[in-house]
Amino acid sequence: MDHAPRAHDLLPALRHGGVTTLDGLRSRLGDPDRELLGWALDDAVERGWVARNAPPDCGPDGLCGSQPPTTVTITAAGREALARSA
Repeated sequence: MDHAPRAHDLLPALRHGGVTTLDGLRSRLGDPDRELLGWALDDAVERGWVARNAPPDCGPDGLCGSQPPTTVTITAAGREALARSA
């Protein structure tokens, strides 16, 4: 990816459903900067396009002490946004 990822960039990477970790999402997006991906993910979650299993007080990299790794998945609203952009 030659630009900072944005919320809508995450949707095609998640379109096939299922859950993925943040590292898996980074890989699908061409290994963008971790912090920039965190900002894009926060934006996508706020828009309701993506759901993640981490509490809101976790860091942008999804690390929460003894919690399992953060996972993300596309929501129904994310699928609708993806369909509108096609």
